[in-house]
Parts: sequence; structure tokens; C-alpha cells
Amino acid sequence: MAEEPEGTGLDGRHTMHLETGVALINALTGQHVHGRPKPALGGHDLVRAAADALGPVDGQVDLAVAERLRNVASRLREIIESLSRREHDQAAALLNRMLTDSKARPYLHRHGEQSWHLHFHSPDADFVQRWAAGLAVSVAAALGDDTPHRVGLCAAPRCDQAYLDASQAQIKRFCGLSCQNRVKAAAYRARRSGS
Repeated sequence: MAEEPEGTGLDGRHTMHLETGVALINALTGQHVHGRPKPALGGHDLVRAAADALGPVDGQVDLAVAERLRNVASRLREIIESLSRREHDQAAALLNRMLTDSKARPYLHRHGEQSWHLHFHSPDADFVQRWAAGLAVSVAAALGDDTPHRVGLCAAPRCDQAYLDASQAQIKRFCGLSCQNRVKAAAYRARRSGS
């Protein structure tokens, strides 16, 4: 997904952008994953992690772009941290700043004979601005639809990975089974030692 995915409805596009935003946050930010320290990324590792999080981008990610994408991911993490603390006004203020900085603005575009589709960035936006605008609009759509709980941070100790909860119940608390099982095992051991 090098640019906004085509052929999807607005909900599908926003979900895909949220998934990409979570992938960027997890790849480029944070200090712990599944109870272990996360190695610091720099140089080629940073470039590879950024490119992998975005999907096929045909060599458009170099070190300068990867650093800018890490900044976008850090800003998204800050918004999700605010949402996780139920500080919706703070999250909205951060998100509004990101929308302004990315120069997000919807417009219809088409390539050749393809049908018209919606872009969330200005026509002259560079690679990172296109991603930042699309990601910011998608998070804003989730917050504006009163569904901020769909994106969150892992509740397990020593894990600060983000997750997207697409379940009907929307009660997800962990980034995955690894962290959920760690927490359950620790609770079980605590109960056993307390008996």
C-alpha cells in the first residue's frame, strides 16, 4: 500500500490507514515489546522497518524519509496514549495539529480512465505528507465517530505496542496472545503464591 488504497470505501480506507498507523507506531516507536526491551533503530534498520510497516513502497523510503515517518509515528502514539487515558480533548487537540501540519484536505482524483477516488492530501504533497494526512484523517474519523477505543496500547507490563480492536465486543486490552498469556500466567502465579 504505497499510497491510499484504491477501490475501497471510506470505512475500508480508514481501517487500512489505521492498520498502517498501528504498524508504523509499533515498528518505529516504543521501548518494550512483549515484555522485552525493544532495540533502538537507526540507519538501514530504521529504513527497512519503516518500509515494511508501509508495505510495498518501491524504494521511496530512505533515511530522511524514515526519520520523518518516525516523527509521524511518535505523534500518532501520543494521540493513542491520550485516547487510552480517556483524555479525548487532548487527543483531539493533538490530532487537529497533525491535520493542520500535514495539510490534510480531501479532494477527488483519478488516474487515467480509473474512477474518481478520494485523497486526503494536497496534490503537491510529498510522500510523508501524503501518509501523515491519510493517517491523521483516519484517526480523526475514528475519534469523530466516537470509536476511539478501537485503537489502544497494550495493557501488559513492559509492552507498549499499539493495537487495533476490530472485534464486535471491542474489549481488547492486549496487543496479542503473547502478552495476554504473560499477564494470565503472572496472575495465576500470584494467586498460587498467595494461597
